[in-house]
Amino acid sequence: MLLTLAVLFLGVMGYGYTHKSEFSAQAADLSRRVIGDENTARVEAWYFRVQDRIDRTKYRLLGGDTDPFAIEEVVVQFVKQPPQQVIDITLEHSYDFGPELPPPPKPMTPPETIPLRDTLEAGEGVWTTASLPRTSPDDPVLMRTFIRPDKSRPYALVGVLLMDSRRVMLHMVGGTADPGGDRGVKGPGVIPQDDRANLIAAWNGGFKGPHGGFGMVANGKEYRPLRNGLASIAVMQDGTIKMGEWGNDIAWEEGMVAVRQNAVLLVRNGEISRRVTEGNDTWGYVNVNSAEFITWRSAVGLTRDGNLLYASGNSLSAETLAKALYAAGAHTAMQLDINTPYVLLGTYFPQPDGSLTSQKFMDTMSDNPGRFLKSQERDFMYITVDETRYRNPTPAAAR
Repeated sequence: MLLTLAVLFLGVMGYGYTHKSEFSAQAADLSRRVIGDENTARVEAWYFRVQDRIDRTKYRLLGGDTDPFAIEEVVVQFVKQPPQQVIDITLEHSYDFGPELPPPPKPMTPPETIPLRDTLEAGEGVWTTASLPRTSPDDPVLMRTFIRPDKSRPYALVGVLLMDSRRVMLHMVGGTADPGGDRGVKGPGVIPQDDRANLIAAWNGGFKGPHGGFGMVANGKEYRPLRNGLASIAVMQDGTIKMGEWGNDIAWEEGMVAVRQNAVLLVRNGEISRRVTEGNDTWGYVNVNSAEFITWRSAVGLTRDGNLLYASGNSLSAETLAKALYAAGAHTAMQLDINTPYVLLGTYFPQPDGSLTSQKFMDTMSDNPGRFLKSQERDFMYITVDETRYRNPTPAAAR
């Protein structure tokens, strides 16, 4: 009987460990209600230290993956083409074709990555369009690479998605509960049906509303007031994306339609911020220094050319996440949410019947990217293809 109970106990513990990401969100919320936010943060700090030791030992004894995209999935994508018009031109007539059209805009040029170690893995720091929707090597809308920013943790892998800001539109969606539910401001929590035909990627937003009180405005609502001194990403009505410290680098202006704030900048003016190692309420709302938590983290950034970046990875501190973004060419960057299962990026491929096939950006991400096609309690961001500014650029926007 004792042996049977021992086997059952080990089985339950093993199942709980392998499926821990499925229960972590519910467990954390329950813990905050029972023992409070501060004590929950202390428990999380202890848990992350133990998990980090396990990961280090496992890698030392068994090795592990050092490429987040090593397992490729073949995804067939179908993009509807407009009907071709046949024009009959004979030599018996002359035609006036009007003024000569301007040359097409230049394809996106990815930033040059900065190596953070002497020996790089195959593909590390190399931009590719493999397995990404609506894109090809000679006409990239999206590109990706990966960075290993922590020499003491070779298994800490940061996947980076680069998006041509001229050809995509960034959208922010307030969740039905966060970040403004406690203030009585609920968001739609869904991607509008009209946007789904052009949807190509979606990812998590920032911290929960009460956890730091970081501001958000979107969907015509103020979910939380915008505050000076915080890292902020903003979207203008014409699709332009701005990022910086609120009240210093950027501020509210006419034509601004959405803003999300979260902690302080990771990268500023092309340099890693000296504030990435600050503790206390800089990186959250509790006295425990969450900047040092070794866990999954995510972030958004802008390159010097103004192209959008999303980065996420495992076993990261705020500092190593900042290093990865800096190495990937971020001129400005800010952290979003942390911990599994919150960190998730999905890419979407249109099918002939009008449906969408979803795919995780990194296989090690814990949740299903199809979740962004359903109602969400927490805020998130997504991009759609929109080439209005790309095909008809203003002189200042042409690159």
